[in-house]
This record gives sequence, C-alpha cells and structure tokens, in this order.
Amino acid sequence: MPHRGLACRVPWMRDACNARVQALDRALMIVIIVVMATHENAFELRLGRIARERSSTLTRVRATVRQRAGVKSEPKTRLAPKTGIRAHFRMGSAGKARPVIPSQRRVVVKARYALHGSGKGAPLKAHVKYLARESKAVERSEPGLARSVDYLQGADTPGHGPFSFYDRSDVGVDGRAITAGWAEDRLHFRLIISPEDGAALGDLKPFIREVMAGLEGKLGTKLDWIALDHWDTDNPHTHILVRGKRSDGQDLFIPSRLISSGIREHAQEIVTRVLGPRLEADIARDRWREIGEARITQLDRQLLQAQVNASGPVTVHRPDLIARLERLERWGLAERGRDGWRVTDDLYGTLSAMEARQRVERAVSPHRRPGEVLPLLAADPGQGHAGELVHYGPMDKLGLSYLAVIETGSGELRYAQFSRADDLARLDGAAEGALVSFTPATRGVTPADHAIAAIAARTGGYYSADHHLAQTPGVDRSLVAANIRRLEAMRRMSLVSRDEDGVFRVGHDHLKRALMAGERLARRYPLTARVASYWTLEEQVKAIGPTRLDRVLAGELAVPEGEGAFARRYASAVQQRLTFLVEQGWIWDRTPSPAELAAMSQRERRAAADGLAQDLGKSVMTAPLNHVRGVYVQQIDL
Repeated sequence: MPHRGLACRVPWMRDACNARVQALDRALMIVIIVVMATHENAFELRLGRIARERSSTLTRVRATVRQRAGVKSEPKTRLAPKTGIRAHFRMGSAGKARPVIPSQRRVVVKARYALHGSGKGAPLKAHVKYLARESKAVERSEPGLARSVDYLQGADTPGHGPFSFYDRSDVGVDGRAITAGWAEDRLHFRLIISPEDGAALGDLKPFIREVMAGLEGKLGTKLDWIALDHWDTDNPHTHILVRGKRSDGQDLFIPSRLISSGIREHAQEIVTRVLGPRLEADIARDRWREIGEARITQLDRQLLQAQVNASGPVTVHRPDLIARLERLERWGLAERGRDGWRVTDDLYGTLSAMEARQRVERAVSPHRRPGEVLPLLAADPGQGHAGELVHYGPMDKLGLSYLAVIETGSGELRYAQFSRADDLARLDGAAEGALVSFTPATRGVTPADHAIAAIAARTGGYYSADHHLAQTPGVDRSLVAANIRRLEAMRRMSLVSRDEDGVFRVGHDHLKRALMAGERLARRYPLTARVASYWTLEEQVKAIGPTRLDRVLAGELAVPEGEGAFARRYASAVQQRLTFLVEQGWIWDRTPSPAELAAMSQRERRAAADGLAQDLGKSVMTAPLNHVRGVYVQQIDL
C-alpha cells in the first residue's frame, strides 16, 4: 500500500521522534493489512495530505509524539534577525480576518465622515489646518533659536518638517494643496488609527500603508488619502483623510461594518503579526489602568452586562472590578448594598459628560492667565453670549466637533461645540482675541424656504436647479445651490422626497415642514457662531479702517456689560482708539461722523490695493463698479 511516512514530512524532528513516528506508521499499516485480508469488501486506503485545521486522531497522535519528544514546531519561513520590523509590512498580510481575542494586539480605530455642506469644504480645511498646527506644536519643543531657524527654513509651510503629511508612496506632501481639490466633493472621511504598541512599531508609515492597502482591497477601488503621524501622546497615532470619491469619480461609500470593525481587525492582525500576541500580564495591567479613568471603560461594560444578566445587583470577586466599583461609588455612579453592587442606569451618559468636561478643561487650561480663576460654564442656548475668543480647536481627534471658548464681559468663560459647516466656515481664521458671539439658532422659516415654495407652486410641486432657472432666469446660482442644500437636509429628515433624476417633490405644506426642520435643527444645533471682528482689540486700536470700536464711539454699539477683565480691556481700547483717531487728525469730535467713517474705509481700501498691486505687479482698481467680469483670484479681508 503506497503510504508516505510521517517522519519524512517533518524534517526538523529529532531522531527519536522519527523512530517513534515510523513505529506508529508500521502499526497503522498492520491494522490496515489485517482489515484487507479478512473483509470481503477489501479496499486500498491512500493517506492524503492531512489538513492542519482538522483535529483528526492521527494529528493528535502526531502532536503528542512531538510533545513527548521535546520537539517544538517552527514556522515554515523565518524572518532573518536583521531584517527588522519593516520586513513584515513589505511581505504583507494574506491572512483572513479573525475574531478579536484577548491576546491580540489592540488598535483603536475611529472613523467618521464629514459632509462639506455649504461651507465649501470648511470642515476639511479646518481639520487640515488643525493637523498641521498640532504636528508643528510637537516639533517646536526646541529652544527659541531652533524655532527661528525652522521659520527661516520655511518649516511653517504646510507639508514640510519632520511631522509632515504622506500618502501611499511619498513623504512630505502638501496636505492643504491636495485637499483643496476635494472641496467640491460631497464629503470626506476621517480616520484615526492608534496602535496601543505604536512606540514598539517605530515608524508608523509602513503599518498605515498596509492598512490602507487592505481597505482599498475590501472596497475594490484605489483611494486618495493623506496621513499624518502624531507623537504627542502616550500612544502614537495617525490621522488619515480619505477623499469621498472612488477612482471612477463616483461618490465613495464605506459600509458601517467595515468602518466599525473591519479596519480595526485588519490593523490588529498586522500588529499582532509583527510584535506577537499580548502577554497575560499586559492584559491585566491594562485592566488596572482603567480603574481611575473618567470615561467609559471595558470594566464598565462588563459590570453593566453582569447587572443585566443578574436582573439586579451583582456580586463581583475580581479585584479590578471591585476597585472600579469603589471609584464609581465615590462619583455617585454605583451603590453598595447587602445583596451586591448596583451601577446607575445613566452610567454611560454621566461618564461621557465627565470625559467631555475633562477635554474642555484641558483645552482651556493653557490659555488661562497666571493667577486667574474664571468660572468655566457651558453656553446657555436660551440667551447666547458675546466675548473675546480664548480657544478654538477640535473637540476630538477626528475634528468632527469644534470647541470654542469665549471670555464674556462678566468675567465668565463660556464654551460651545460646533460641527455645522456654516459655523466652521465662519470660525475658520478666527484667532485668539477675535470678537465672537454664540447666538441661539433660529427656528423659523428661512428665505430659502419661501423661494422653494414659490417655485414649487408654479411647477406643480417640483423643484430642481433647472426648474428654478427656468422660472427666474438670471437668478444667482449660489442661491439655487443653497436651496438644494436646504432640501437635502429636509430629505434626510424625511420631510421631502427626491426622484432618481434629482428632482425634489415639494408639498403644498412646505413652509410648515420647513418650520419642523428648523425646530429639529435647533434642537440638534442650539447655538450658532458669529464673528463680530477677526481683529483683536489691540489691532483695532490702530487700524486704518473703521472698526467696532469706532461704532462704539459713534453710539451704534455698547461696551460689553460686566465687571470682568474683558469688559475693562474693551473700555480701555475704546479710549485708546479715540486718542489715536484724534492724533491722526481723522476725526474732529469724540463721535466719528458718517463722512469720517467713510473716509477711513476708503483709506483702508486704498492701502490694501497698493499692497496687492505691489505683490501682483499689476494695477488694482478700488472704484466701485456695477458689473465686472474676470477670473477670481483671492479674497482680501479688511
């Protein structure tokens, strides 16, 4: 009977192991021969290749023999000691997705999409600016002279420096220039990939490129993406921006399951392959690290699940769970009774609020003046607030929500979160010291709603860009685009419908539905941001053109109410502005006249035109024109 001995298929076994396996083979062959000789339905047994994943009797016997012989199996291919970690990434990962197991290396993946809306890519622009600024903050932890050298060498130019953007093949790409071409897209995706053992991986670029290659394989398309590594936390992490377009020009769609788990599982497989599985000691250490954290932890999830399973109080014996319950008890989120422990029903919500509050405190702390203790309060959607911008930046690493903090005249720090494209577009470019207000969101019907209803009344309940242009030729196309965005927002609320050809069906009660949409948006976004002046008070004092300080002098505006430091600085700036205007001979009284304000405005435009003409080498006209045709180049803020 043809049969290949097992020993010849395991060349790395020792001699003793070979002898035992050969003896086993002979015993099996004797049994088979006896069967063939005594049974009338004799057959010839051919042993094929034994599959590794099948737990056959022969496989178990082989394993037992190897174990008793003291032989350890080794992988078919072994990485040379000097090849380093990068060789793992060059070889790639051909393994199938496996379920997450405790011993697997952990990778945190956060992924969201951001709609561009009416801000013309304002969320994307703001996020790219944030990423570049954050990475510069890391590389600027050097002495002042080194920072000056970096500045002279152009380190402030986006895409340069040791912490620059990169893509699938290049390093040092210009993030702003690349993403500028994405502004007209409907959306883009943001990913944060943070391997728990990122420091052990070293350079994250090969790891990220393999993860993105795997994502492209799952989606079946090439992706336009850029990434930036941040080393400013205990766990190094990477920010990735993905364009919302496929290689064929169609909108990119990433399934939610792939976002929530597929990317993470692939990333964890890669890190586990490179560094090996986690040790039990590491797993236990991570659990103990979570005990004092003011956020939702894996321990909390285990406690809640145990409480659900027990339909009441639970009794725990693990030291880490007991320590976590004691910490929750001090926060008023757990209660110890005779029959066990019980956590509050709103545990998740309370811990999330505590985590958000900590983020706000960390964001504001660097901007507090020495010895200054100002109350930090959430903005009141019912009344709104105005003041001086203290901080503006992402609320989270994904940059989906931005935090703005202002100092009011009463000496309070008020904060609010903004995520709408319109708000981000207005706040973009507002530096510390700008005058910003938080105003309650409007709940009424907008002019766009009236325009849509009027067109739909003439077209039998239909609205599209073509319908609008046909009814009112010469209408500003930007207004039509705003109407389309408004209808798209209402469609997502199921208040209007859209045909496959892009035509909206608008009911006769459209204004009523628009009011419902406004109320829903106001509940979701209770505040909107307004920038009264991008100039600081110090810049307004000696400005060439008219400022808000001049409007205070003219009696059009009032000084902020309150006894806080900002109110005092504002009142002082008004007096300094008055002194400056008188010294320049631009006003003759304490109250600027309309003619004097107009003269200052003309003087400002002339100065801006002269500077622009010098930069462009061309003459610049400042006289107002009824109509002008040309190519848009840039915007000049006065």
